[in-house]
Amino acid sequence: MEIFIRRLPTSTTRLHLMKFISEALKPKWYLLQFSPQGTLQHCDIWRIQDPHTKQVEYHGIARIEPPSAALQLINKLNGQLFKTKPVEVRKFFHRSTERDRRRHQDAQTAAAFSEKRKRDRRRSGLQIDHLQAGITRDSVSQSARMKVISHS
Repeated sequence: MEIFIRRLPTSTTRLHLMKFISEALKPKWYLLQFSPQGTLQHCDIWRIQDPHTKQVEYHGIARIEPPSAALQLINKLNGQLFKTKPVEVRKFFHRSTERDRRRHQDAQTAAAFSEKRKRDRRRSGLQIDHLQAGITRDSVSQSARMKVISHS
């Protein structure tokens, strides 16, 4: 199961994030119950920039197995301080515009949907960079980017 770690500080490295997650995954005994042993399979940091406001955000995505350990990890880490900044942790959902069931509607409903989407809280035109190992910062060089995805 993949988890989404929101609001990472700008000085976060992939190694720091992996250590933060691994510490929380260590098994513990709770009143004669043993918490499930989870393992960190993969960890990434994403840099998201809004071209309109020039605001930059950093988020992490980590794959944890088994899913029961991932759910416990979400509950444990959500709201915890990471480098003096509280982080939001939740289950990660893969979204695709191709699978949006609202797209396949009659013309009148589709027009209403399109108008609603204009007022939707989702931001358009975001530049999303998948950062390789290293420290995050506001001025990311081209060599530090693995791939760039533009959302419109």
